[in-house]
Amino acid sequence: MAGESNHQASTSEAARRTKGGKRGKTTQRVQIDEEVTNDNKAKEESDSGNDDNRYDYRTLAKILETVPKLTSRNYYSWCTLIKANLRVVPYATRHLEGKYNRSHPKWNRTFDNALVGVLCSTLDTEGEHNVLHLLLDISKNHLTFHQAWKKIERSLTSEAARILQWIALLAQLNKAKMFHADAHKLIQEIRAMQTETSLLGAPFSDDALYAVLQRCTIRHPVYKETVATVHQVSFDALATALTTRQSAMESVPGQKVDPRQASARTAGTNEEQAYDAELDTGSAKTATKPKRIRCWVCKRHGHSARQCDASVTIPENSPLAKTN
Repeated sequence: MAGESNHQASTSEAARRTKGGKRGKTTQRVQIDEEVTNDNKAKEESDSGNDDNRYDYRTLAKILETVPKLTSRNYYSWCTLIKANLRVVPYATRHLEGKYNRSHPKWNRTFDNALVGVLCSTLDTEGEHNVLHLLLDISKNHLTFHQAWKKIERSLTSEAARILQWIALLAQLNKAKMFHADAHKLIQEIRAMQTETSLLGAPFSDDALYAVLQRCTIRHPVYKETVATVHQVSFDALATALTTRQSAMESVPGQKVDPRQASARTAGTNEEQAYDAELDTGSAKTATKPKRIRCWVCKRHGHSARQCDASVTIPENSPLAKTN
């Protein structure tokens, strides 16, 4: 009996030690996990601060240098390019969306101010369709990056603004012209306007694009035959044919037109034509102008010396004074 009691006591003691050991290991493991988590958070916050400091105004301006200036006509393409370029900048999208505001623990005023500054640098303030009023409003109210972005969005995406943009693009399309026989550049401009109207939700019809491209090229000596051979009423088909024709023309050095030489030839031709016209006019005047008779005695026009009634005194030593 005594042996059994001792055995039970030793077993209970071992069980207590085992439980205590497991509890100690569990507590130790929890402490280690908490330390690792805290270290990771601290490292993440440190990396965030380093990223914000690394992307200053100059760096951000370099990233957005390919973005065209914002006007009252190109908001949607401008917006798409801004978002695409800022994806490479850590935490910039969160500032744009407002997830990192002034009350957020990861808010960085210096980084946000740099974003606002580079955003304002992409606004057109001098052109015909400038948005200077938006720049003044953002600067006056000291808006954050998110607030400035929303201000621009509300101002340029209202229904009235969209209608005005579409009308302006239509007027621009109707005024499109081709310069220096560069059909490729003309096609690019028309497609850029088509992209803008597509982003507005009301793209131009293919017939309208085809009509503009045909109007600009059908009378040009280089492209008129190409336009006549395209029987399909399609903007893409006509654009492909014109681009092929331009590439073939530029591949032959003798056929490549230099704009300066073309201008000089045009100016020279115009001057020669004007000079020839002047000569023709002078010749015609000379041919039709009647000859006027002039008297050598009285130096007057309209009669000859025989018909002159003026009295003339002949000197004594003159040959005319001698008589036979």
